[in-house]
Formats: sequence, C-alpha cells, structure tokens
Amino acid sequence: MTIRNVNASPGQLVASRTRISRSGEPGREPNGAPSRGARFGLLAEPRYLVQAQPMGLAAALRARGHVVTLLDPEAVYRLGDERWVRDLDAVVARGRSWQLLCLLSWAEARGVPTVNRHASVAAVHNKAEMGSQFAAAGIPTPRTFLGPVPLLAAGLSDLGANFPIVLKPLFGDNARGIRVVRDPAELRSLEWPEPVALAQEFVAGDGYERKVYGVGDHLWTVRRRCLLGEPGTLGEPPASGEPPPSEPVPVLPEERELARRCRRLFGLELYGLDCIQTPRGTVVLEVNEFPNYTGVPDASERLADHVLSSARAAREWARS
Repeated sequence: MTIRNVNASPGQLVASRTRISRSGEPGREPNGAPSRGARFGLLAEPRYLVQAQPMGLAAALRARGHVVTLLDPEAVYRLGDERWVRDLDAVVARGRSWQLLCLLSWAEARGVPTVNRHASVAAVHNKAEMGSQFAAAGIPTPRTFLGPVPLLAAGLSDLGANFPIVLKPLFGDNARGIRVVRDPAELRSLEWPEPVALAQEFVAGDGYERKVYGVGDHLWTVRRRCLLGEPGTLGEPPASGEPPPSEPVPVLPEERELARRCRRLFGLELYGLDCIQTPRGTVVLEVNEFPNYTGVPDASERLADHVLSSARAAREWARS
C-alpha cells in the first residue's frame, strides 16, 4: 500500500512503500487528549493535496509534535492487512470517492475514530439523497427536481418549474459538471453524460453566495461573488483557476440555525453550507463535508483543536 509521511511541504512529499508501526501507546495529556507523538492518519484524495486543507491541518498537528501519515485512497490495499490503520489514534478524511468511503468504513470497523464519519460523508455524497433529506427536514432550498435529462425537458414545464435551472450531477463537488440551462429548448438539446440529473431552480439572490463553515459548533461565514453569475449574465462555473475572492462577514442568526440543523441532520463535524440570501430569507444550495475553509482566520489551528478534542472524546467513550 502507498503511504506518505507528512514531514515537509506538499511539494516535497515523497511516496514510499512502508509499514506503519509504533511501539507502545501514545502519550496523553492530563485531560485525555493525545499528547506529543500521537499518530493521525490523513486520508485524502490527491486532488486536495494542493489545497489549503487538509495540508494546513497536517502542518498544525505536526507543529504540535504529532505524527501525521498521509494515506492514499487510490492505492491498492489487501483486505485483512490492517497495518495501515493498526497504529492510528484517529483518521481524518477529505474526499468522497468510493474507495475513500470504503477505507473510512474499514477504519471504523477496527475501532479507529474518524472525522468525518463514513455515514456522514455518504449522507452528502449523493446530491439527490441530500436533497430528499433537506425536503424531509424542512430545510429551505430552491425547488429541486430529479430525473433523466430527456424527460426533464418536458417534465419541468409540466411541474411548473421556473427557468433558468442549474443542472447538477448526482455525484460531484467543487462545481464540477454543473450546467446552467436557460430554457426547455436548451435542455432538450443538451447531451448529459449520466442517466439522471438534479435540476435546481436558479436563485439569483443579490449576486453573492455565502459559505457558512463549521468546525463542530464554531461557525464562520465568508461571502463571494456567485460562481454562476448574476441575473442576465449567467455563466458556467470556471473550469479552472482561482475562485472569486472571499471576505469574512458576520454569521447571520438564520445561518447559525440552518448550520445547526444541517449538522444534526447529517452528523457532520467538519462541514460547509452553500447559501444564498433571497427576499424570503436564506436558502441552502447544498452541504459539503470538510471544505477548504477559505477566508476563515486560523482555520488550520481550529481544525487541529477539533481533531484533538474528537480523539479525546472517542477515547473516553471507548473507556466508558
């Protein structure tokens, strides 16, 4: 299996084939939290290794004297060979690939604490399932429809949907695969690569999207220009390049309540809500697990605090 020890910057990471081992138990602080020398596994899809997170978290943990081992979800693992997880005090995951989800489940089956947990990541992995949970819980969202794209062209009109709509793949993140469709004729001519799609009415708002970031119960909001543009200037999300600049803004009481409800609904510890302000209040576009925390002051330190606290709580629960 491929394992990377995080002893340098992302650009200096060296892949090696090695056995993870440690003699004895990790040291503990008097309050039960892992002390210097505790070992954490960072399970991250390669595409995230050039982003602020989770590498900022890895650096913060390492600066406090802990060992961080980068686990590659795209490597080959032999079922039953548990060396990769045997000596870990906790696993922190960023990503939602099928293999990453399997490895999360594997770690949990071995009693290793995970952040976020497999069930929580899986709950927001499928956008259609997430939307159904929103509807059942009464979370305010744009009107959303599900179906094969050829049938949506006629079905949306019959259901009174308002164009433009935002067409989304069921499994996607970072705005990948999203299309803005302006009318039924454009939808009928669209070639969609998947059997079904999620169609969400476009909400213009004030031209900004608000990202509500959560680390446990701690919340921050940053505002940036909407990736899909403003009314009359609709565009596709950028295929590459830097996102629009973000600015921290106060967390609105409505956002705080929605974050609390969404965290409880999906069981997330590290999470973000994509929100739009409308004349009728805040609407939630979607929820993501372990976002990048762009614009959040001292995000890496906040994440490290939470991971250490979660490891302590899991250890205390196991002892009870």
